[in-house]
Amino acid sequence: MDLTGAVLANRYTIERVIGRGGMATVWLARDVQHDRVVAIKTLHPELAGAIGIDRFLRELRITARLQHPSVVPVLDSGVLDGPDGTSTPWYAMPYLQGESLRDRLDRERQLPIDEALRITEAVGGALDAAHRHQIVHRDIKPENICLVGDHVYVVDFGIGKALGTTGAERLTSTGLSIGTPAYMSPEQSVGEAVDARSDQYSLAAVLYEMITGEPPFSGPNAQAIIARRIAEPARSISTVRSTVPEAVERATLRALERTPADRFPSVAEFLGALRKPVSVRPAARRRTKLGGAVRVVGAITLTGLLTWGVMATAAGRSRPVDPEVVALYERGVRAYETRTPEGIAEAASTLRAAIARDSSYAPAWNALAKAYARAEQRAFRIPHVPSERLLPLGIAAVNRSLAIDSMSADAWMTQAILRHRIDRIDLRPSLRAIGRSIELDSTQAEAWHHFAVFEAETGNLDAAFEGWRRSVRLRPTYEQGLGFLAQAHYWRWNFDSAAVWADSALRLDPNYLLARQVAGNIAVERGDHDRAEALFEAAVRLSTDAEYMNSLAGLALAKARAGRRAEARALIARAESLAVGFDPLPVHTPLYLAHAYTALGDAGGALRALARHQPLHDAHFQLHLRCDPPFAPLHRDPRFRALVTMSPPVWGKGC
Repeated sequence: MDLTGAVLANRYTIERVIGRGGMATVWLARDVQHDRVVAIKTLHPELAGAIGIDRFLRELRITARLQHPSVVPVLDSGVLDGPDGTSTPWYAMPYLQGESLRDRLDRERQLPIDEALRITEAVGGALDAAHRHQIVHRDIKPENICLVGDHVYVVDFGIGKALGTTGAERLTSTGLSIGTPAYMSPEQSVGEAVDARSDQYSLAAVLYEMITGEPPFSGPNAQAIIARRIAEPARSISTVRSTVPEAVERATLRALERTPADRFPSVAEFLGALRKPVSVRPAARRRTKLGGAVRVVGAITLTGLLTWGVMATAAGRSRPVDPEVVALYERGVRAYETRTPEGIAEAASTLRAAIARDSSYAPAWNALAKAYARAEQRAFRIPHVPSERLLPLGIAAVNRSLAIDSMSADAWMTQAILRHRIDRIDLRPSLRAIGRSIELDSTQAEAWHHFAVFEAETGNLDAAFEGWRRSVRLRPTYEQGLGFLAQAHYWRWNFDSAAVWADSALRLDPNYLLARQVAGNIAVERGDHDRAEALFEAAVRLSTDAEYMNSLAGLALAKARAGRRAEARALIARAESLAVGFDPLPVHTPLYLAHAYTALGDAGGALRALARHQPLHDAHFQLHLRCDPPFAPLHRDPRFRALVTMSPPVWGKGC
């Protein structure tokens, strides 16, 4: 809604927009009664509806009583009734003629340590005052910290207070992101209840950035940032900025602990610790290259799992379990194994029901983590769970499972799967976790499959072959192992062998979508156009959501190779129109579209499709680029070679 020129409460004349955020819009206005410039903040309609206008104004009045030199005061508030019948709550604040901390960091990147501490202490003082009134800010970040000369202000306490009385489900239903991924605490990122220690975490993240020049956790998207925050400890500050005082590093890293109970009891104590002399740097904070590897694996099992308390031991596995819990768990696993969007949604719902009956049943937490991982990987939708929360929830669930039973090989495998989804460039954490799983139980066919996938992505297809062979020797009816053995022979361009393995997988499960798609690609390369079309037509009938796009693209490839170019282009157009609804695109979609474009001789279309995938260095994406036979016509194109970060042994002869 454009409010330019509007007059609020017969007093404030709106002049222009000066800022927009995830929760509100800020307007420059003139207070005609006192002849001064003010800032007017209007809540986004979705958020206002979730909070409730009366509740928001009531909580705002409580916030207006908050008195502190670094808290921007609330001058006035009200409700604007729009011509369409919508009501928009607003409040007025002094207009601060300075800059945000974000502006300064964009300009300077790293601040002098004394200056960073001065800003932290001012913000911390405002937070401490708010916390004494049971007000949690929930969105401390550089954008909400204003610098006016030497004075530091914190904005948006009013919204934070209102959010505190609004149910998480109502907020999630708005589709708005409450909080900022780079600075929000682990408990906030997975939708758990938050208290003052969440603000402490965010303040420490801001201090970390002021000193090092970057937040404690980064990643290609919000999901990766949130998942890393839950799975890993913050990196040492002194390795980036050697002049940082020991007390500052110790206090900051403690305030960034994943478990709220491991942080300081209050922001005031955090601030005091920043200036407290330290004579000896504890050995626990010394980092060596060898220690780093141990720390990553150790963090997986020792994570406090947010607020979930003391770990149980493996001995707890022998306790009696409610038969209804076991029945729900087994039903959830069966739904998961269907590998369909509907099955994954049912699995998540059923497993949550099992956990609701017994939250100490580790297998249910582990299976739930697998469901979240598969939903994220295949772009499946789980009701009431935003896609950006799937990885963080998966990490939290598998950490809970490992906290209850740290010797579960299956849970370590799930940890490996989730680590692979978090970081698809550096595969070492995934390989360490899957190695631990196999060390605990070397008879898991599925673990050997994931080991093989990781090895293939690192370029070691020989080790991958051995992993997949091991998986089907352990379980000859393991469809995924059979399907990927077919895929591996396809990448080696051994199409006759590939066809045998694909047919074996389809005999076991004619509805196994991956086997249909792989078999279709193999038939294309063998020149069996009728079989290729039949396989991809069946895949289209079996597919929904993202897989429907991929199967359409596969059918387009088959049609193009058979010379039915017009039909192929029509199929590509259908797939492209569906792709608009996915952001980001699942990893296989741009690849399958590029296959079809290449078969039509449209190198430009293929390269444009491939350019839509980010990050470019994604190990699985790169595996397909260097090994997929449909890309052979592009192998001499320098534009295509520029996309490939690890070349095959010989171009034009497979992997």
